[in-house]
Amino acid sequence: MNDSDPGTPGELPSPRRARPRHGRPGPPAAAGGPEGSEDRGGPRHRRPRRTALAAAAMVTALAAGCAVAGGGAGGSARAACDTPGYSDDEIRLGFVYPDSGAVASSLAASMSGFLARIGQANAAGGIHGRKLVYSWRDDVSASGQNLEAVRDLVEKQDVFGLVEASVSAFGGADYLRARGIPVAGIAAEAFWADPRYRNMFAYTYLFTDGPSVSTFGDYAKTQGGTRAAVIQSDVTSTGNDIGSRMSVSLAAAGIPTVPGRFVYNPSVTSPMQLGQQLRAAQADVVIAVLAGSNLAEVMRGIREAGAPVKVVLAPSGYDKALIDQYGQTLGGLSAAVTYVPAEIGGPAHQTYLDAMAEYAPELRPPDQELAFVTYIITDLFLSGLDKAGPCPTRAQFIDTLRASKFDASGLLPGPVDMTKDFGQMALCYTFMRVNPAGTGYDVVPDPNADPANRDRWCGHRLEH
Repeated sequence: MNDSDPGTPGELPSPRRARPRHGRPGPPAAAGGPEGSEDRGGPRHRRPRRTALAAAAMVTALAAGCAVAGGGAGGSARAACDTPGYSDDEIRLGFVYPDSGAVASSLAASMSGFLARIGQANAAGGIHGRKLVYSWRDDVSASGQNLEAVRDLVEKQDVFGLVEASVSAFGGADYLRARGIPVAGIAAEAFWADPRYRNMFAYTYLFTDGPSVSTFGDYAKTQGGTRAAVIQSDVTSTGNDIGSRMSVSLAAAGIPTVPGRFVYNPSVTSPMQLGQQLRAAQADVVIAVLAGSNLAEVMRGIREAGAPVKVVLAPSGYDKALIDQYGQTLGGLSAAVTYVPAEIGGPAHQTYLDAMAEYAPELRPPDQELAFVTYIITDLFLSGLDKAGPCPTRAQFIDTLRASKFDASGLLPGPVDMTKDFGQMALCYTFMRVNPAGTGYDVVPDPNADPANRDRWCGHRLEH
């Protein structure tokens, strides 16, 4: 394809054709052709439920250079294959995300991560000698549109499987499960942890009915924590379940939860009064499953009230844009991150940055979390293609990937067992703490770990 050619569906666009739209990188026209943006009327004007908006914010929390899956197999001999989505020289994939709608800006960078990983794989020879091509669809963050999008990709575009960066994936989940379509995605909805959806793959889970893990308690204990308070939201319950599981982890480490109810509502709560409440309770560990300005206001209230807090732990606290905005207000905040952040660096991160520069140069800065996370989930899908062999059925792909372990070539703090860890809280985290000046993050080492792995905290699952 040359620069004057508008492109065919699924053809990887030249980076020079990518153009930002509305201040964010949008999908190139060639990525799925004109049908990639059709049927946007109607559902795009629906207002998503509050839980969907909260989930979009939480995606950047837990959802949090991967393995170049298939690169070594690029020269493999190709045989005829009648698997859906496979031709003699191509494998067709689908990508679904909200290119429009109320949460589009939160997930905009995900397309860039997908493009970078696909381009990188093709440059390495594809998967078992087959080039990866794709079509994309906009689900407008609406369940009905998500079903329409995935059905179109499966039935009309004949894709083998999908990558989804969506907070409305439940809309099409039953359709995909019934047809055995493999999917890798961001587990921003509860159904991802349901064992019935074994065709749906993620490397970390926001919602789970499984047990808590010891990792959070281990961290707080080493920082001198003795009494904990969990700040809840009365606006949405999205983060309250996560907070309760984190408190179970602290209790297992000998850090009890102080009496009282601590609630933050941005419309009515005084940060200073909340800080005074924490001070009166003598809580020295605070769990705050909040995002953005809410987290900054809680930190401000703790500081202004002089509460004796040693650790403020938030799964959504690793956000460079947040410290650019609030700076020193966030000093001392600890964030639990489900991948290895760029501050640690290494060859895998450089591989990611190189791929972004080559195949998604429109995204600035290139290390935005949603791009990075989508790069990882795309790599998860490609690792399944590589492991499943040159001509797998969809069922064989699902069985093979479910039986595997995945660490994104070291971009995850610990390997994820796709069967044992299915639907469970992550065992391993990287803890990042905002420096006192509020200008960046420091890696907090685990003093009890092997010296080679002290930047990664790995615990064990607790009893229910």
